[in-house]
Amino acid sequence: MLFFFDESFRESLAHPGVSLGALCGVGVSEAQLRRVGDDIYELKHKHFDLEFARSSEIKGKELFKNYVFALQKKGMGSKNLALGLALVDYIYTRHLPVFGCVCFEKGIQQFRVDDVTALDKTFRYLFERIDTWMKMHRPNEKALIVFDDRGYGINRKNAEAITNFFQRSNQGAAMDSIVQTPLFAISQAQNVGLQLADVVTTIISLRFCSHVDIKPVFTSLKRSIPTFEQKGGARVSALKVLTQTFHTCKAGARASCPLTASQRAKRARCPRSGLRVFRAGREISRLVERQSAPRPPRHGDGRARD
Repeated sequence: MLFFFDESFRESLAHPGVSLGALCGVGVSEAQLRRVGDDIYELKHKHFDLEFARSSEIKGKELFKNYVFALQKKGMGSKNLALGLALVDYIYTRHLPVFGCVCFEKGIQQFRVDDVTALDKTFRYLFERIDTWMKMHRPNEKALIVFDDRGYGINRKNAEAITNFFQRSNQGAAMDSIVQTPLFAISQAQNVGLQLADVVTTIISLRFCSHVDIKPVFTSLKRSIPTFEQKGGARVSALKVLTQTFHTCKAGARASCPLTASQRAKRARCPRSGLRVFRAGREISRLVERQSAPRPPRHGDGRARD
């Protein structure tokens, strides 16, 4: 089973100063690969022409750029958007599982390993979900991870860190459904796996940077994102979201707020200072002390009265 992954880096459209990285992709079995290639060729030919189908690479940033949504609002059709929506439906129809990690943490959102002896948790969360899916649905097969090429330096360090994780850590050794050495490939017109990964990554990254028009497309793509049931009954998505680190109040304690990325803003309270905190979106925006109206004095409380 081949798992193709691409990455995307964006700035939030709703929260200035907030950035994210997305590493997402799709799984395609080796038996399906030839059929998927032929089907994608036909879709490209249907929505464009023979020359495009033969030699042009599918790019998510072209399929879902702002211009195509502007045309849609005017009631005008767009070949780019039509092909993008057809690809999302195709992924669902062919039961191609979608996996990914969206990271808002500044230090690790580039998916670039600096220390080859310590694999970033972004990769670990991703591999954990692939391993779980493989053992549930493909117990007699191995997962081969294929990343989009990012240059020799990044590829070498990432590959070394990933191999060390699988071979030298207990957690990695337990993920024995994954081939220990990843591959890196260059996206091109004939590499349909990486093209689908590019489309998936574009949709997910646009959704989490608060692009309003991509919401219906993301909703359609969500049908292809597996979920797993843990021992306690809770369900875990194959799309992992790492939120920003909480800010601390002056007392030095983090806010006790159980929010996840899918929940709306909610009040919480710092357990040490007692200050109210307000978490907007995926970060705590500020710590403020809740101002309460003064209560009128009660008789017999020892306070002076006019």
